Amino acid sequence: MIDMETTEAVNAPTVSESTFVSRSGTALALLLPAAGPHRHPRLSIPVGIAAFLAALLVRSVIHPHLPPGFPFITFFPAVILSAYLCGAYAGIVCATLSGLAAWYCFMPGQYAFALNGSVITAMALYTFVVGIDILLIHFMQSAVADLIKAEVAGRSLLDQRRRLVSELRRETERRLLHERMADQSLLLDLALKAADAGTWHYSVTSGRALLSAEMARQHGFGDDEIEIDVRRDWRPLIHADDADRTLTDLDLAIEARGTFVSDFRILRPTGDTRWLSCIGRVVVGEGGDPEWVVGLTLDVTARKLAERRSEHLARHDPLTGLANRMQFQERFLQELALVRRGGPPFALLCLDLDRFKAVNDTLGHAAGDTLLTMVADRLRSVVRIEDTVARLGGDEFVIIQTGAACTDDIDTLAGRIAQAIEVPMVIEGHPVDVGVSIGIALVPLDGEDPDTVYRMADRALYRAKTDGGGTHRRAT
Repeated sequence: MIDMETTEAVNAPTVSESTFVSRSGTALALLLPAAGPHRHPRLSIPVGIAAFLAALLVRSVIHPHLPPGFPFITFFPAVILSAYLCGAYAGIVCATLSGLAAWYCFMPGQYAFALNGSVITAMALYTFVVGIDILLIHFMQSAVADLIKAEVAGRSLLDQRRRLVSELRRETERRLLHERMADQSLLLDLALKAADAGTWHYSVTSGRALLSAEMARQHGFGDDEIEIDVRRDWRPLIHADDADRTLTDLDLAIEARGTFVSDFRILRPTGDTRWLSCIGRVVVGEGGDPEWVVGLTLDVTARKLAERRSEHLARHDPLTGLANRMQFQERFLQELALVRRGGPPFALLCLDLDRFKAVNDTLGHAAGDTLLTMVADRLRSVVRIEDTVARLGGDEFVIIQTGAACTDDIDTLAGRIAQAIEVPMVIEGHPVDVGVSIGIALVPLDGEDPDTVYRMADRALYRAKTDGGGTHRRAT
């Protein structure tokens, strides 16, 4: 018996023929009927009847031209086509009707609709042949259908595998991205801690700022994240000389929708002063208006102190702490410029220690350095704060006496210098006795050109040394 459910399953609608290509490249759709898989099972009987009628019509037309003994010749193709196109039901219907028609209409006269041995044999042979054809077609279609199902299932599994691989890849990429972001966040936190930096978010509309724990600690607000009012809570902590400038820089950055950069000092509750450097970026909203300023704050106190030390070393003598040649030249040119604009006169005093070489040769360079330091301290003690004392090198010193309105003031200062230097000193247990020779040039009396003024003072110093030292001489 033919499994009719299997037959109908074979004829049930399936996927398009064009997709039935095996992995080996075989076109499986060529083994299936072009239209059969798309017909509804209820059309099987009408199609079988239609195939029978077509075969009957052809048989009736060609019957006169056929020799006797071929009653089934036109019906075999109809049975095979109906079974192939519409399944076993259509083939059985067509075969049954074809057998009856051949038995009744196309048997030789004596066998027409008769039941004898010859007719039974012919009908049995006909039934066997068409039955074998229908079975072969059914099994072939069942095998192809199973193969197609397997192919479709395989493709489905392959698609599922591809989707799974794609999902796994996306999940892997997402996790890797998350891990990279976590690593970068950790590195950023470590960098901020290493740099002693804090972060802040300033709301333009509310005027309030959210400070990170590090920035809160920098300002003395505690060790936890805190929200503050900038002008009420933050401004009083800024050094009075920096507060207005810092807030103005912030307002200008917001107005320009640009970058906020400012260095300022803060006064901590502990009483110490710290230098902070702020840098922030203005964040605008969808309408283009500034909404936030997000930034970073670094404690740059150590850098500022180092800069000040560098500036001090660049402008001061490392041994004595007096102004060096560069600072002396700056002050000298400034005073000359003031005189040219009608400012007060000043005096340039060039000093050279008497008997310094003997101390240096006898007690050594360390003792000589100590002597120079002691001389520098004594010079500071006899000049005014507005005057400038500089060491140009060795035992050569210069003094700019500002506001020297008369020669008496100059002579008085020269006398105080000589008295201070001549006081005996003790270095490493050894008494040291030195003096000082001084050459003086007056500006603008002796000139207004820096080279001329210095040359005049140096000549006066030479005369003081020539006259035995321990005295002072004016250029004019």
